[in-house]
Amino acid sequence: MMREIERVKNILKTPLRVAILTHTRPDGDAIASLLSLCVSLQTAGFEVTGILPEGIPKRFHFLQGLDIVQSNYPDDAELVIAVDCADEKRLSLPPGLPVPKIDINIDHHLSNSFFASVNIVDKKAASTTQVLYELFISLGFSIDPVVATQLLTGLVTDTIGFRTENVTPDVLRCAAKLQDLGAPLADIQLRSLNERSFEAVRYWGCGLNRISQDNGVVWTSLELADRDRTGYPGFDDADLINIMSTVEDTLVAVIFVEQPGGKVKVSWRSKSGINVSSLAERFGGGGHNAAAGAVMVGDLDQVTRSVLEVTFGLVKEKAES
Repeated sequence: MMREIERVKNILKTPLRVAILTHTRPDGDAIASLLSLCVSLQTAGFEVTGILPEGIPKRFHFLQGLDIVQSNYPDDAELVIAVDCADEKRLSLPPGLPVPKIDINIDHHLSNSFFASVNIVDKKAASTTQVLYELFISLGFSIDPVVATQLLTGLVTDTIGFRTENVTPDVLRCAAKLQDLGAPLADIQLRSLNERSFEAVRYWGCGLNRISQDNGVVWTSLELADRDRTGYPGFDDADLINIMSTVEDTLVAVIFVEQPGGKVKVSWRSKSGINVSSLAERFGGGGHNAAAGAVMVGDLDQVTRSVLEVTFGLVKEKAES
């Protein structure tokens, strides 16, 4: 890792026009990683553009740096950095744009494929923003309250408020240091995890009305029509999966969210050491041991049947081991 960090230092000795990318359907860690790197490099004198064709969800609009982010890819980029993305095939890019050459890859996913010229990947970190915190220290970047807030947001959201199994003393020490640097933990928790729009809660109602449980697996689905009925603007699950994972006696929670164009977004959450990233990888996705996802082609019923069959198989295998 130290050799890779030295390579980054050498690359950043020359002022460059930088483009920063992250994964499709970005979560809190992806958005916070992109914004913190954009702001930090801009402060260091670089010309920076964050690329996010899907936009930034409203609940993360409290973070600064939104003005650096755009939907179009800059033609004059001299350095391309990917953050919080395990595979270059999952990068969020404007439609029709081929994947550019990635110079630096900064991530923490177990499934990272080391696809860039330089790879700063710490698979023991709880979030990519935790990796960035250590990198910023190594690079001598100043971490002001703006950047500290962005970094802590990624850590809070990827650990679901410090509730995942990978929350180690190092993670908590990192969070404490970011608080010391001016990040408001309580406000971040409220805005990024707890607050929901009225439309999102109505959207939850559609999924909760269909919820089922059997042999340690709890699952439900959200249809495109549910968005129309409730006025929910996103194509995600509004974090309903995290509510489902709290159901008593649940080992794995799965949610199926119908997407335009005959696709279904599948998300898994697990307990008791069940590795759901292995499931996601089987269906072309990825993620962490306890939280993973994939986007599949097919109708909702078909995808639900095939995914549940494999999920039940994994839970049974774990019970018998």
